[in-house]
Amino acid sequence: MNIFKSRFRVWWQPPRRLGDRVEHRQVSFLELFYDLVYVALIAELSHALSSHISWEALGGFAFLFVIVWWAWVNGSLYHDLHGNNDIRTRVFTFLQMLTVVSMSVFAHDALGETSMGFALSYAVFQLILSYMWWRTGVYDEAHRPLTLPYVASYLLSTLLFTASVFIPAPVRFYLWGVAVLLTLLAPLYWRLRRASPEIQAQIDLSMDISNSLVERFGLLTLIVLGEVIIGIVSGVNEHHDLTLQIAVTATLGMLIAIGLWWIYFDFISQHRPRKNAVSVFMWLYLHLFLTISITAVGATVLNVVKHTGEPLPTEVRWLLLSAIAITLVTTAFLTQTTQVLPEHQRIHDIGRRGLFISALLILVLGFIPFSTTLFLSVIVLLLLTPIYFGLRVWLENVEI
Repeated sequence: MNIFKSRFRVWWQPPRRLGDRVEHRQVSFLELFYDLVYVALIAELSHALSSHISWEALGGFAFLFVIVWWAWVNGSLYHDLHGNNDIRTRVFTFLQMLTVVSMSVFAHDALGETSMGFALSYAVFQLILSYMWWRTGVYDEAHRPLTLPYVASYLLSTLLFTASVFIPAPVRFYLWGVAVLLTLLAPLYWRLRRASPEIQAQIDLSMDISNSLVERFGLLTLIVLGEVIIGIVSGVNEHHDLTLQIAVTATLGMLIAIGLWWIYFDFISQHRPRKNAVSVFMWLYLHLFLTISITAVGATVLNVVKHTGEPLPTEVRWLLLSAIAITLVTTAFLTQTTQVLPEHQRIHDIGRRGLFISALLILVLGFIPFSTTLFLSVIVLLLLTPIYFGLRVWLENVEI
C-alpha cells in the first residue's frame, strides 16, 4: 500500500501545463488506440451515406461528420497540449472512447430513430471534456483565461444536446446545430480577439501546432482513406461473381485512393502550419472539408463498383466528382497555410495551380456521358498532374 501512496503523484499527475510542451514527441499508442474507435464511428456514417446516396442524405452525413470530427479534434488537441504518460490520462481517454463507441452504436440512424441515444452519448463526451478543460485551468492558472471559454461553451453545448432529447424533430436537430456552431466558433473568437500580453502569450503557445499533432491529422486522413478501400471491397462483394470488368473498376477505384494519398501526404503532411492564428485555424478547419470529402469518395466508390456494367446513377457520378474536386481544392488551400522554405515555394505554387486545374477538369467530366470504366480512367489520368508535383515537393524535402 505504501508504494501506491508514494507513487500516486507519478501515476496520477495533474494536466501538463501549456508551457511544458514536449518537443519532438511521438504519437503514443494510447492516441492510436483512441483513433481506432473513430474508425468504427466514421465507418457507420460512411455506410449510412453509401446505402442511400442523395443530396438530402449527403447533407445529413456532413452534419453528423462535423460533430464527429470536432469531437476527435478536441480529444486529440487536449491530449497534445495537456496529456501525460500516466494513469489519469489513460482513464479520461478511455472514458472518451466509451462515449465514442456509444455514438457509433447510434450513428447509423442518428437523424432518425436513434437520435436520442446519439445526442446523449455526445453530451456525455462533451461533459468529460468540460471537466478536463476545467481541471487544466485549476492547475495551470496562466492558461485559465483560455480554458474557461472552452468549459463554458462545452457545458452549454452539453445542455443543448441533453435538452434536445425532450424536443421532437426537426427542432431537435436545430438545437444540435446551434450547439455545434457554439463550440466551433468560440475558440475562434477567443483566440483571434485582442488580449493582454499575458493572455496573448498563452494564445501564441496554443497556436504553435506540434509535429505530433500534424501527425495525428495525417492519421485521421489515413482513417478516412481506409473508408475508400472498404468501399471498393464492399462494392466487389455486392457481386456474386468476379468478372474482368469488376476487377478493372475496383482497380481504378484503388488508383484513385492511392492518388489522393499521394497528393495529401506529399503536399501537406511534411509541413507544420505557419505560426499565426489565421493560418492555424485555416489549416485546422480545412481538414474538416478534406476528411468529409474523402469519406464521401469512399461511400460513392462502393456504389460505382456495385453498378459495374450498368449506367452510373447521376447522383453517384456527381457526388464522386464533387468529392474528389473538393479534396483537391482543399489540399490546394492547405498548401497556403503551411511553412515552406523559400527555395521550395515555387514548386508549391505551381503544384497548387495544378490542383485547382485538375479539380476543375474533374468536375467537367460530369457533363460527358462516359462509360464507368472510361469515366474512372480519366479521373486517374487527371490526378497524375498533382501527383507529379506532389512527388517534386516530396523529393525536395526528403532527407537523402
